[in-house]
Amino acid sequence: MYKLLIVDDEKIVIEGLKSAANWQEHQIEIVGSASDGEEALTEIMNKKPDIVLVDIRMPKLNGLDLIQETKALNLDTVFIIISGYTKFDYAKRAIQLEAIDYLVKPIEVEEIIHSIKNAILKIEKFKNAKQATERINEYHMAFEEKRVLDYILGQRFDAPEKDQKLHSFSFLNIGLKGFAWEDSNATEKIHASLEGVKSLLENRKIDSFIYTIDSEIVIMFSNAGSEIEKDLVQNLVSMILHDIKISPMVGISNIYETISDIKKAYSEAKEALKSGIFSNHLITYYKELETFNHSFGNRIIEKIDTFFNENAPDLLSGMNLFMDKVFRDCQKSSLPPEKSKYVCFKIVNHFLEYIESEYEVNKSGGEQYLIYQELNQLQSLEEIRGWLEQFIEQSTAFLNENHVSYNEKLIIDLKSFIHANYKEPIVLDDLGKLFHKNPAYLCSLFSKAVGNTIFEYITKVRLNNAKKLLRTTNLKVSEICKQVGYENQKYFNQVFKKNIGTTPGLYRSQHILK
Repeated sequence: MYKLLIVDDEKIVIEGLKSAANWQEHQIEIVGSASDGEEALTEIMNKKPDIVLVDIRMPKLNGLDLIQETKALNLDTVFIIISGYTKFDYAKRAIQLEAIDYLVKPIEVEEIIHSIKNAILKIEKFKNAKQATERINEYHMAFEEKRVLDYILGQRFDAPEKDQKLHSFSFLNIGLKGFAWEDSNATEKIHASLEGVKSLLENRKIDSFIYTIDSEIVIMFSNAGSEIEKDLVQNLVSMILHDIKISPMVGISNIYETISDIKKAYSEAKEALKSGIFSNHLITYYKELETFNHSFGNRIIEKIDTFFNENAPDLLSGMNLFMDKVFRDCQKSSLPPEKSKYVCFKIVNHFLEYIESEYEVNKSGGEQYLIYQELNQLQSLEEIRGWLEQFIEQSTAFLNENHVSYNEKLIIDLKSFIHANYKEPIVLDDLGKLFHKNPAYLCSLFSKAVGNTIFEYITKVRLNNAKKLLRTTNLKVSEICKQVGYENQKYFNQVFKKNIGTTPGLYRSQHILK
């Protein structure tokens, strides 16, 4: 049904129009009437009719001005003018205001119905165009969100140096102590709250991308001209606190202008958040950490960063010796407990990132809060060292007993994929996308672990299955060739002879099971 409002200063005209036809047959519902322009404008704002039948000459606000006022409200209402006047100026302005029709009284019922039908056609055309535009915008937005997420997660590297849509940006990561991310009802509240966050940013004319990654809310402010305003951060915190009753903690990155720095900015916000959790600060800017690091123990911090960057995968075996050196440096530098805690925090932070990337272990946000809370309660360098040694020892024992390394599991999964799909074409680039790794790196990793290249392994799997089929079935060689992933029999014969030392036919005659 389409909503119709009738506007005329003569009551008899309004009543006549209401009873002129069986409006429901024409998909029309009359939602009201008005006898002057100002009353009509109020009705339009409240009831948002699809079609308005309006006279020109009325008290307070004439019909043409009413159309203009309605257009200023960005409503999708269409107008049909009814008038006892045929003045050219009226008709000309009606055309300029895109009125559907200009009907001169007295009006025949057929004329009104014809105009109503034209109005409906225009409404439908407008709706279809609007929906198409919205679908295109949604597609572009989804594509853009996926593109940015790929940069954040380090799965995309083809960033141009200049991008009009992302010419400056920064990240704001939000942690929620004690929030049950695994509870679907709780996460629904988060998503509802994030809709409010999105609206707040849109109202402030701020472009943003919002994600939930690793039990954190991640907001990327694109086209950020300067540092994110503290009152905006406070508003976001207040909104989330109101919605889910948990006080958020926030980490904020520096501002960057090159897309290739997206992952760096994200990592800065993530580290700022973790530091804020550790030190119990509501809002932490990464630039404050940089200043803090530079002002004390910068050499120690650099040693920690270097150790974790350069020693994987033999990192666990060298941890105790490394910690001895770090704490000797802390003693020599006479670092007070607070600064020593920060050194310990850096080690714990790097260690958690290491076991997350190398092993199938991902400490939830709640667990990390508890770890940082324990650390923050320690009072002396001896206590901090003892706690850290116990933490590393327990974590290492758990990993040794329960988990293979991430890279080992990657190789297992890759082998499983090959065994399940050897009959199909397997392309290296596709493997890279599937396992979220650079193809060249994946090849190198596989060769070191298995002793064969990926393609040598695929060939081995295919030929082993071909040999089995040759021994145990009466299938033709041409059929076996296709069943193990080779389209060209001549090429299959060449590969088989090169690797097995004989042709498929001769192999069958020598090994067939009777």
